[in-house]
Amino acid sequence: MNLINKYKAYFFLVLIFGSITFADNQIEGRWHLVGYEENIMYEFQNNLRYSIYSIDGIFGDIDEAGATPSPYYILDDIITIDLHFGNIVNYQMFFYCNYNIVEFIDIDSNILHSTMFKEDFNFNNNDCYANIENCYDLSSIDFGLCDMFLGSGWNGNECENFSGCGWVVEDIDYSDLFFESIDECQANCNQLNCQDGFVEINGLCFSEIDISIIQKMIDNSYESGIDLDCNGSPYCGSPNPYFDSEEFWGYLMYDDITYQFLGNNNGIVEPLELGIQKWEDGRLTDLDCGAYIYCQLSGPIPFEINYLTELKRFRVEGNYFDGYVPYTICDLEINYNDYIDFDLSYNRLCAPFPSCIDIDNNFWGQFDDECSDIGDINYDYSINILDIITMINYILENNNLDYQLLVVSDLNSDSILNILDIVLLTNIILGSN
Repeated sequence: MNLINKYKAYFFLVLIFGSITFADNQIEGRWHLVGYEENIMYEFQNNLRYSIYSIDGIFGDIDEAGATPSPYYILDDIITIDLHFGNIVNYQMFFYCNYNIVEFIDIDSNILHSTMFKEDFNFNNNDCYANIENCYDLSSIDFGLCDMFLGSGWNGNECENFSGCGWVVEDIDYSDLFFESIDECQANCNQLNCQDGFVEINGLCFSEIDISIIQKMIDNSYESGIDLDCNGSPYCGSPNPYFDSEEFWGYLMYDDITYQFLGNNNGIVEPLELGIQKWEDGRLTDLDCGAYIYCQLSGPIPFEINYLTELKRFRVEGNYFDGYVPYTICDLEINYNDYIDFDLSYNRLCAPFPSCIDIDNNFWGQFDDECSDIGDINYDYSINILDIITMINYILENNNLDYQLLVVSDLNSDSILNILDIVLLTNIILGSN
């Protein structure tokens, strides 16, 4: 398939299926063309680029656009535009100033083709773009295997130091694209300044706490060592390894805009790859990991789950969570009686359950065959003198028990492990005899 037919096939698929990526959403909207600000505006909408012309700097809507709109397709940060009559162009997009400015770099020549800025953005009077010095993605350029320090540069995600045999590759001089230090590179290229407590990922700001709780669920799953009898299936594992694949169909919604953060195939499921998520103002509001999504999470639910203070929807039914549900889950601002918004059913969770969980509804159930009784501190499915010895050791060593061990050991539920629990455990053993 030649290049033209290849991209025509891409255009057809995009128009039929409406695939949305991160860059798709960033390019959509109305853009002034630098150098022709008063005369040309491009509007990107639904995979069509409209050209709108003006003689006085006042632009109409797309109904007044001239010529036939040009279909476009985006793959990662590459935009391909069909200008018709077999004329197809490819540009790498570089966004700046919180995605208000974009540069199109010609793929074939690596030369800046055009710069555009969003409608209503003050291009000529801002401190942001004035400090930018060609933050070009240098990661794909082979500078050779020499150890000569070339400078600090942008790799598409962050600044790093580059080494090689020289700045000229295939007759193109890249020397002007390097900075003297990492600090200088970061000062010019890292234009998205997230607030304290937030981290930039894929050009958006996310709560560090919320990301850490999702990461804890992922870590607990990896550490559980659960055997799902996968037999080599790429869709089987805890967490589901398919989420790290570029083929995963999931998505993330951020401030009512849908993004498809494709997996990076690095062999590890990362927080934003997990299930289907919704974020508002950088805070997690919805996490869908339940039926038909198959996150396959395991291990305990994090005790710190109450740190997700904006969470309104938590669907994890049909996973492999085990142990005891932390009482902190009742601190969430969720309608616990609505199983559309909150569902922990059919995991491997054990009683007792926090008071906010309705275990009498028709949808509740757990695969609890492997649950231990309260008092079975060493998890050998028998309460005996060995559990008393284990409890005494915990008390003498003054260990800060994790929530799971505390629940099974704290027989009087006063959140303190002491002699009273030993007495109760002894009575249980004597009573069973």
